[in-house]
Amino acid sequence: MIKLELPPKPVSFTDEIVKELTEKYKSDGSSVWNAQFIRDAVLAISNNKCCYSESKLNEEGKYMEIDHFHAKKYFPDKVVEWGNLLPANKKCNTTKGEHDVTNEPIVNPCHDDPKAHLYILNYRFYHRTPMGKTTIEVVALNDRQHFVNKRAEIGFKVVEILEDIYNYIQDPLLLQSQPKKRHAVRRFKELLQEATRENEYSATISTVILTEGYYAPIEKFFAENAMWDIELSDLKSELQFCSLIK
Repeated sequence: MIKLELPPKPVSFTDEIVKELTEKYKSDGSSVWNAQFIRDAVLAISNNKCCYSESKLNEEGKYMEIDHFHAKKYFPDKVVEWGNLLPANKKCNTTKGEHDVTNEPIVNPCHDDPKAHLYILNYRFYHRTPMGKTTIEVVALNDRQHFVNKRAEIGFKVVEILEDIYNYIQDPLLLQSQPKKRHAVRRFKELLQEATRENEYSATISTVILTEGYYAPIEKFFAENAMWDIELSDLKSELQFCSLIK
């Protein structure tokens, strides 16, 4: 889970349309939030990812469901309210169900900073606050089948790549070869780019990179040998934004 910035309300969400759809839901229970213009706008909130688990949506059978952060059962007037509709995968949305976030608050990534409530260790989420604890339970962040195993699979690959890069820069001839130096920098940038906020499981990948023992010596080597550039600095800032370090 990473912090999200809620975009401005789409122009298609006119007061008239919102009122019309809300009244229709109240009258016959129609799934008015599934109108295509609503689905498209909601999906864009989190770079096509589930706002809770960060799994990619609308690919490999992981279709987006619209989560009503404030459950429509208790807040029917918010059924198509911009900011109450969040993109989620089926597991998170089904587990959350009709949970009342007013009585038992959970992290809303569009309003709350997950860093204040959660951290990742060994591919599992842990809480810093009661809200974090409730969040983990309510949206099933530590479901092994759906999320933990996937995070571990990705994390192991990240560690292997970091180890390969670390071993590569141990070559005593590397600093004498511009192609070798460019290759090392390119591989490192490609890895760090995988942890940027638009990518799947960016919180997990960035946390693994920054806490894995190979990272610091690689950064130090690049800095000491004039191989660290502005792009790498920007990528590191992005990792720090996405990571959930204990």
